[in-house]
Amino acid sequence: MENNLISIKDVCAHHQVEINFIQSLEDFGLIQTKIVKKTTFLDTDELSKLERYLRLSQDLEINLEGLHAVSHLLNQLQEVQKELNSLKNELNYYKQLH
Repeated sequence: MENNLISIKDVCAHHQVEINFIQSLEDFGLIQTKIVKKTTFLDTDELSKLERYLRLSQDLEINLEGLHAVSHLLNQLQEVQKELNSLKNELNYYKQLH
């Protein structure tokens, strides 16, 4: 499991971002970090989320509250997409019966 962890310091150095930004994202519930032996890590699964929030924050100058709102809307969109795919599959099933 520790193979999937990246040090927050390494992430900050690579992306040239302050640790406070990552801590703020965690405070807003947008990402999750893990502490192992007094060092904070980010799971590799969380890295893509962090990079998305960094792009939104830096390129579009969206603040933390805005990132939280965007995250909520993206999650809703993803759920609607899943439901749409499910309904399409169901419709195709019934089309094949006739």
